[in-house]
Formats: sequence, C-alpha cells, structure tokens
Amino acid sequence: MRKATFVAMFFALVISATAQTGIASFRLGDNTGEDWEPAILADGLHIYALWPHYLATTYVDSSGATCMPFKGAGKHSTSSYMYFQSSSDGGKTWGPVTIPRCPVQGNDVDAQLALGANHRIYAGYMDGNSQYTPIEVFYSDDYGVTWSQPVDITNAGRGDKDILLVDKNNNVMVAYENGGKQHVSVSTNGGASFTSKQVNVAPSGVALATGGILDTQGNAYFAWAGTTNNGTGPTTFYIQRSNNLFSTFSVYTVDKGEGGPQVTGAGWDFWGGSIQMAVQPKTPPANDRVVVVYNAGAGSTGAPERIYTKYSDTLGASWNIPFSSTSWPNGTQLSLAPTGVWHGFPSIAGTSSIMKVIWMDNRASPGGNYTCLSSSTTGECGTWNVYERSSADGATNWSAEDVMIQAMPYKDYQTAAGFDHPDGDYTEMVNDGAGNFFGIWGEAESKAGSGDVYFAKF
Repeated sequence: MRKATFVAMFFALVISATAQTGIASFRLGDNTGEDWEPAILADGLHIYALWPHYLATTYVDSSGATCMPFKGAGKHSTSSYMYFQSSSDGGKTWGPVTIPRCPVQGNDVDAQLALGANHRIYAGYMDGNSQYTPIEVFYSDDYGVTWSQPVDITNAGRGDKDILLVDKNNNVMVAYENGGKQHVSVSTNGGASFTSKQVNVAPSGVALATGGILDTQGNAYFAWAGTTNNGTGPTTFYIQRSNNLFSTFSVYTVDKGEGGPQVTGAGWDFWGGSIQMAVQPKTPPANDRVVVVYNAGAGSTGAPERIYTKYSDTLGASWNIPFSSTSWPNGTQLSLAPTGVWHGFPSIAGTSSIMKVIWMDNRASPGGNYTCLSSSTTGECGTWNVYERSSADGATNWSAEDVMIQAMPYKDYQTAAGFDHPDGDYTEMVNDGAGNFFGIWGEAESKAGSGDVYFAKF
C-alpha cells in the first residue's frame, strides 16, 4: 500500500508528452490510492465523479461532520468513504476531492450518479457492513458543494447493487436485489421518501441490476444479469421497461452466456457477465433505438468471455438478433482481440448521431492464472487496457479500435503496455449532449491490491 503524498487542493490535469497514440487518460483522486468502481455524470461543462475510497481520511463531509472511524470497533465503523470530485470546464481541470456525506451505517460501495431537473445531482450507494445494506440516495442543488440528508430507499429492507435513474420531473427510481428477489424503489417527491416494489425479473437464481437508461419517449429501462452458483453459472441478460415509474413493466430476454471461472476464495464472480444500455434518439414516430453491450462466455464455464452487442427498435420487445435458448451468446462481437483474451466491464453511451462503447481486455499480455481472482500478487491476470469503438447507428460500420493511453507518471501497476488488473467490476460512460463522451474506470495492482480511478474525454 502506498503512502499518501501531499496534493494541492486544486490541480489541473495536463496531457504529458508521450510517443503513444490513442485517447489520453487522467488520474483522479487525491493520490493516496485505494479507489475503485467509480460513477460519472455530465451536465454540460460540469462533469462529476463519485467512488468508494478504502483508506482513512481527514476530510469532513459537506455538512462539516467528521466521519466514523476507519476500521474502528462496533457496528458504526467503516473501511470506505465516498469521494466526490467535479470539473466545471468539461474535464480540463478538476476541483479537490470531497466527501458528500459521511457513512450512516458503515462501508460505502456501489456508487451511482444521476441528473435531475434544474441541474440537481443525485447520488446513491450501498451503506453498511453486510451483504445487504441500506441504499442511500441524496442530492445537491449547488453543483456538489452541499448535499441533502441521505434517505434509505429500501425503508430498512436492505439491498445490493443499486442502479439509479432520475427523470426530468425529479422522479427517482432505484433498482436493487435482495436474496434473489429484484426490487425497484420509487420517489415522486424528489427523493424525500421512497416506496419499494418487488419486480420479479428473473425466474430463478440471483439477478443483479447492471444498467439503467431513460429514452426520449417517457420509458425507463433497467438491465439485469441473472445468474446462479455465486455468479459463476450461466448468465441471462434481461431488459425491464416501464412508462409509469414501474407500477407496471415488461421484461425481455436479450441473450445468455456461460459464467466465469470458479476460483476458491474469489467470492462473487469478478468476471461475471454484465449488461449496459444506451439509447439513440430518433425522430417521432420512430422509436428510440436501444443498444446493449455485454460480456458473455461461450463454450464452457470458465472460458474467456468476450464483448457482444445487439439493438432493438421496438423498445426492447424484439432484437436485431433474437434470443436463442439453444445457441448463445449470439450477439455481434465488438472486440478484435484474438481468441483466448479475457474481456469484461463494458459500457456504452450515445447521441442521435453516434454510439460509443468501451471495455477492458488483456490482449497486451493475454491469459494468465485465474487464481488472480483471489490473489494479491500482481501480474497474474495479464496486462489490461481500455478499448473504444464507435458506430453512427449502433448497429453497423463499427470504427477501428482505439485505446486509452496510460496516465503519467505511472503507478507501480502500470507501464506503457497497460495495467495489471481492473479495479472493480465495471466501467461507466456518459455524454454531454454536445458530442463529447466521458469514460471512467479503475486500475490496480490486483483484486486485493491498491488502485486508482481514471478518466478520459473522447
């Protein structure tokens, strides 16, 4: 674990001179490390990032409170805090790290950000020291300077893996899972209170919410990855759609993939299938196009997974490549990496004129030893990079691949060739509506090692 170093309270991210070609990436945070699984949000020139930080901190939160101790005694102790950082110039420079609100119950994980009306920023995350915890949602009306009191959207019901959506009327929707049951919690008063409803997306096993979007026609969508055997069984990808705040809804099966490797001590499958969505707005009466990207395995459990995509012009009711219960996965592959390369952690965002996708793979040094899933030894999972492709319609003529350049100066888990391990099991992408796309992800030494959060504009 690296020692903290002094960082100025305001810093600028500057592109370093390098012979590499690709998309420049930049390190966020306060340079103390132990950051992972970040969320990102764009509101014009305002860009926001939120992530859990696994180190003791001297920061007070936006209310001036000193947070509970790091790994202290008793149930109200924590090993993580949510860090927030923002830019007001489209990601050119970033302000200091802050803590929006101290943990209420314990560890803060699974960061979420969403934009409401009148530039209101909503944030959500799990908060507690157990598998199922309160899921807190709160908001800021002054660009992240001060924040409202956190509200438990589960009403003491507890949950896991929250996905946050907010519509133009500040109706708040949160999808989460508890004990194999899927729920959506809704607020119609801007996040002051919530009502939760079981939504029964998957017929068996556990389905985790992994993505959420709104289209321009009043529909809200959540994406779910349903699996068994601690996440290593086959994964079925579902899309859930509603136009009435999930009072009623429809569920559609998109595809299916084999699970990841079964490794003793790894816990929930780090490489398990995940699905993300984006919409490409169309001129009425045409439906918006829904485009999904997901990682799935083919052939046998534990085989390297790859990146697939499909699209729907029927609000998710049908897909350009129909689901087959006997031949899956059957989406269009996006990665150009050779056979045997490990893939994961895709995300997607789009406008009316272009769709962009990012994912991670280890083609720079493929394969490795799957015991890296439970190991703190660096380099066992190969060498990773973040790759990007785009398409005008999200369906055809995908561009050549581009790669995110490693931020400099390098950390001990980085070289010009890439980084040692994904830090967290997802990436995120957004766009600002003006043609600019923003991605965020984590890089680390190993699953158990130190890491940092990285940002790119492209």
